Amino acid sequence: MLCRAEAVRDAGGFDPSLRFGEDVDLVWRLVSRGWRCRYEPRCTARHRTRPTLGRWIAQRFRYGTSAAPLAARHPGALAPVRMSPWSLATWVAPVIGVPLVGPLLGGLAGATIGIGTAAALVRKLPSVPARESLRLAGLGHLAAGRMLASTLTRVWWPVALLAALVSRRARRVLATVVGLSLALDLVRDRPALDPARTALLAVADDLAYGAGVWAGSWRERRTDALLPTLEPWPPRVPSG
Repeated sequence: MLCRAEAVRDAGGFDPSLRFGEDVDLVWRLVSRGWRCRYEPRCTARHRTRPTLGRWIAQRFRYGTSAAPLAARHPGALAPVRMSPWSLATWVAPVIGVPLVGPLLGGLAGATIGIGTAAALVRKLPSVPARESLRLAGLGHLAAGRMLASTLTRVWWPVALLAALVSRRARRVLATVVGLSLALDLVRDRPALDPARTALLAVADDLAYGAGVWAGSWRERRTDALLPTLEPWPPRVPSG
């Protein structure tokens, strides 16, 4: 992290009460004071990783515990899911199905919601070409689905596991989400490890981090880092 000294002094420096997440807290405080923070992917900072699997998992767990203290300092910034109700409905409908009919019509309902909101976006953005509005809507729904899948296997995995123990549909959904997420990550990242070990480490990472989020939330007596945030779509721009 390369910082202007004046900016760090203006923000009050690192919070000494935070053992984890202190860098995130500092960056957000810098931004709130009008400073510009930029991620530069061309820079690589190397450091030694934990020497054993157990210590690495413990580290991931402790990182997860930082979510609740950060949520206390930055309300609304740590929601595991942030999307519009329409994007949520697009994916929830095929998962839970339509009562008394089943998942097939649930999938059709989800597709209808997705297409309908994409068409509605064209009317909401009259200054944007229709093709671009449709593209933005489609990408937004896809990103929402990826976010939900990631959150289900990372932060919400205790709830998902409990549901899978009592529901066959929940087991199918969880297995599908885990399988597709791992496959997409393997294709995108092309890790040096073999697929089996890569998948096991990815699952262990999600379980450890998610457990840390729950433990930190319990310790802080807060639910900010566990509950979703639904926002209007497209976002409302304040007038003036």
